[in-house]
Amino acid sequence: MGVNRFCNPQHYQRPELMDMKDIERKLNVYLFRSDSKGRIKLWRKLSKLLSDGIAIIPALDELRGVRRTKDPTYMALNEWAAVMKNGKRFSDAALDWVTTEESMLLMAGDQAGALAQSMQSVIKVTKAKQSISSAVLNGIAYPTFLFILAFGVMYMFSNKIIPAFAKAARSDNWVGMARTMIDVSAFVQVWFVWIVIAAILLIGALFISMPLWSGPSRTIFDRYPPYSIYRIQQGASWLIAMSALIQAGVRIESAMEQLMNKSSNWAKVRIYAALRAMKSGKTLGAALVQTRYEFPDREIISDIQIYANKSGFDEALRVIGDEWITESVERIQDMMRIVFSASLLFAGGVIAFMVSGMFAMQLQLSQLMQQAGR
Repeated sequence: MGVNRFCNPQHYQRPELMDMKDIERKLNVYLFRSDSKGRIKLWRKLSKLLSDGIAIIPALDELRGVRRTKDPTYMALNEWAAVMKNGKRFSDAALDWVTTEESMLLMAGDQAGALAQSMQSVIKVTKAKQSISSAVLNGIAYPTFLFILAFGVMYMFSNKIIPAFAKAARSDNWVGMARTMIDVSAFVQVWFVWIVIAAILLIGALFISMPLWSGPSRTIFDRYPPYSIYRIQQGASWLIAMSALIQAGVRIESAMEQLMNKSSNWAKVRIYAALRAMKSGKTLGAALVQTRYEFPDREIISDIQIYANKSGFDEALRVIGDEWITESVERIQDMMRIVFSASLLFAGGVIAFMVSGMFAMQLQLSQLMQQAGR
């Protein structure tokens, strides 16, 4: 009698084990990509080992040896070493584990034979992203609290306090500010939850659209936060990666093609448009102007046009990218100060409106009670 294949562990455990391994890998990839500080430490150590003349695979093995086997960094190092032993380049091995910007820079380092230097560029860009993220988070943390406070006060007044006052007199007796408060209360009771849901969906749509939305209309939105912040991150990484590839002797068109393949859909459309213009005889600066995408930035494009036909173009790109990151962090901090001031005025205005409205209702209610007592 033959063995039932459904009773054989090989037939029903293997898919489950594969699924568990896949889930574990995805979790480790997520944890590794989320830990920017940990990645900076790893790039610094790898860069030092490579600069000391140690080959990349032995360097990966050495760093892996001091990690716990369940650590996400251990999993990353283990996979990278295994993939590279099968003949792949480091940037290909690390592709799933790093951000788009890091992938571009590592690929440039692979192409240039300067992986240690590219890891230093990765550190620089990652720190810049941290500075930008920190500036944004610090800038919106207190304003977010103020918005929550303002809407919380509005919700409490509209659902608890104002209805209690409104029951004390007929609706046609309320006039002026008191009448406005009752109308606001009715609006909030019906629409508040839907407004909150719409706000959450809008924020989610913003984050999803950043790497995906790439049409001409996006150019207008790229001038303002939060899209301008994404443009700065992507544009600075592209500039630094371009400089590394050109420095390695890669033709500008080839460098553009390689970076395009590693980019998000948003950046891919912009690089492709510039590449088409270059193939028709334009310089890089003129091609970026012709696309009308304002990528990476209008001022940066002007600088590229100046340096495009001069010696040291690769170094000029790197310097432009570094300076742009520094200036952008300062610009974002200035933007966040404006957001803070605006949110403070908004929250203060909402609370002042609700409090003054309550005083108006109290005054009218006392007047109505006096009239009724006569």
